[in-house]
Amino acid sequence: MRKLKLPFGILEDKKLVERFSKNPEEAAKQYFESKVNPGILEEELEKIFPYKNFQKWMNEFGIALIKLKLKNREKSEEKLILSSRTLNELNHIINVLKNREKILMNYETYKKTLENAEKLKEKVENKVKEDVKKIAKNLSTLLGPILAADLIAKAKGLKNLSIMPASKIQILGAERSLFKYLKEKQKIPKYGMIFKSEFIQGVKKEDRGKVARLLSAKIMLAARLDYFSKENKGEEIREELIKEIKKISQRK
Repeated sequence: MRKLKLPFGILEDKKLVERFSKNPEEAAKQYFESKVNPGILEEELEKIFPYKNFQKWMNEFGIALIKLKLKNREKSEEKLILSSRTLNELNHIINVLKNREKILMNYETYKKTLENAEKLKEKVENKVKEDVKKIAKNLSTLLGPILAADLIAKAKGLKNLSIMPASKIQILGAERSLFKYLKEKQKIPKYGMIFKSEFIQGVKKEDRGKVARLLSAKIMLAARLDYFSKENKGEEIREELIKEIKKISQRK
């Protein structure tokens, strides 16, 4: 029989072969770090619980485990945000190098520098794609991993993005334009970073405002699912969005 991970130890052949710490906080750490798959027993956990005060111990264990998971999520998000910003910086550097090619091509190191920058960009991009799918599967399915990561980075975390109203998500990244509108009464921005989305780029100019509002609402839903529930409905949300955009495009 395979090993199963329980809150207070490792079970094998219905026997507790390894105990975690008596201290529920330490046990939570051991449980979190263990590579053994968690298991559900037919028997009640209390029957094989090796310590006293089962209910109190389990409550403290549960709180400690939630804290560990939140802390781990924060670390993962910090790495993703840094990687996303690094990717954007590399894109900028590569564009500058290519735009100045006529000037820089006379330098021996130009081609090698550009080549190395593009190789590094590819590695960072792959890392961003890998990490964002773990952190925000619904959002990355809806938008694509790169734009999803950019939005999380701009919002300074998935939690912040998940509690934003759709109206704010719509203009996230257009802060300068919004400031000009408020200060100089210029035209109010219709969209920020989501303008890069295939959904907005793929419709007529006159429909972009409506699609932007619709897309922002779907982003809000996907972000909330990713942060609060982890329920995987990305494909469903994407399909619903495509159908609704078609209706907008078909209107006269």
